[in-house]
Amino acid sequence: MIEPALLLLALAAETGTPPAPPPPRVAPSLAVTLSLEDALALLDRQNPTLEEARARAAAALGVVRQAEAPLLPTLGVSGQYFRNRNEFAITFPSIPGLPTGTVYFQPLDAWNAGASLRIPLIVPEAWFALAATKDSAQAAQASADAARLDLRATLVKTAWVAWAGEEIIAASERALGAAREQAQSARRQVAVGTATPLSVLQAETAATRRESDLVAARSETSRARLAVGALLGRSEPVRIEMPTPPPPVAFDVAALTGEALELRPELKARAATVRSYEKQAQSALWRIAPRLSASGVAGAQTVAYATGYKETWQVTVDLTWTLYDGGYRYGLARQADAQAVEARAADTRTRIEVADEVQNSARDVEVARERLRLANQERATAAEAAASARRGFREGITSSLDVISANQLLFEAEVQVADSSARLGGALAALDRAVGRSP
Repeated sequence: MIEPALLLLALAAETGTPPAPPPPRVAPSLAVTLSLEDALALLDRQNPTLEEARARAAAALGVVRQAEAPLLPTLGVSGQYFRNRNEFAITFPSIPGLPTGTVYFQPLDAWNAGASLRIPLIVPEAWFALAATKDSAQAAQASADAARLDLRATLVKTAWVAWAGEEIIAASERALGAAREQAQSARRQVAVGTATPLSVLQAETAATRRESDLVAARSETSRARLAVGALLGRSEPVRIEMPTPPPPVAFDVAALTGEALELRPELKARAATVRSYEKQAQSALWRIAPRLSASGVAGAQTVAYATGYKETWQVTVDLTWTLYDGGYRYGLARQADAQAVEARAADTRTRIEVADEVQNSARDVEVARERLRLANQERATAAEAAASARRGFREGITSSLDVISANQLLFEAEVQVADSSARLGGALAALDRAVGRSP
């Protein structure tokens, strides 16, 4: 027989949830109960891993804003007070056709203020650099979407593990009750002389074993609930009410694969990364292109300038053309080209992996459904056999050991039903994840 605790551990291992420390003795009533829809919404709001992924996507958007700066106007203002050691000024006499008054070449002190405006006109390198950073931001957002799908699938799988634990607890309680009832029945048979004391010991041994199974199932269920709570960013155990798995349907694997190639955020991230590297290579090659900008400067001073005016302004058109940069741009272009080749190879590999994942997930769902069907059949047969053995023992036809064996088979069948149901739910969640759907 496979122990219920081992089944729960195997299910937990498939979810990718790291082993938690032994759970405290928490009463089941203390667990917070949520619907699956509410739990998934809470996961989106509170999971720390998802918050990290979203923060990385937000940081990538910040890089996009930085890349936009070379293409946007810049405006600055300044103010100054100065005092010179000496003053130098020329006072012109009143002569027709010549400046009159005092012209300060070096005033003793003065206040001045200025403003400058620069407007980029032609900056080819920055155009491609901005496009590359936008693609990188798209890749970061797609990676955050992939992390969200991973976490939602993990939550559903872990919740199914906890659900299986609840079913195994119920099966253990029923089995414990049946074992104790058999022990009482054996005592009555011994009292009337139709059974030996050995039958009582056998029944009590079976009851002790079922009680041990019950303790283990409760412990593993508490562990699974704590794992669910950790995924939701909470320290207390969380119980999720799981829906009934949908009825069997035939899967069109080719259609699911095509859907996955369109929906999977990992593929979107790969494609955006390829585009980003291609544009980085173009940006590097455009570094040699001329850059054209216009700028203007305006100022005012409390003491008149040498022109005799207290206000001044200047407008310029600037052309910058780096004819040779020592080959730096070629190095950048080669690096970006190589990274683009690497990204394309990774995209091809990911597409192959996605197709395999869809096929394997669809196969796992079919296997899980068949196992559940057989487990239900086995449970029905075992339940009938156990009832028949108990009737036979009361009538003196079957032995106590036959009843214990039949009860054991029934318990194992109920555990298998719980295990198969949880595996089916987890397989369906894995299929949704493989296709790129959200649970």
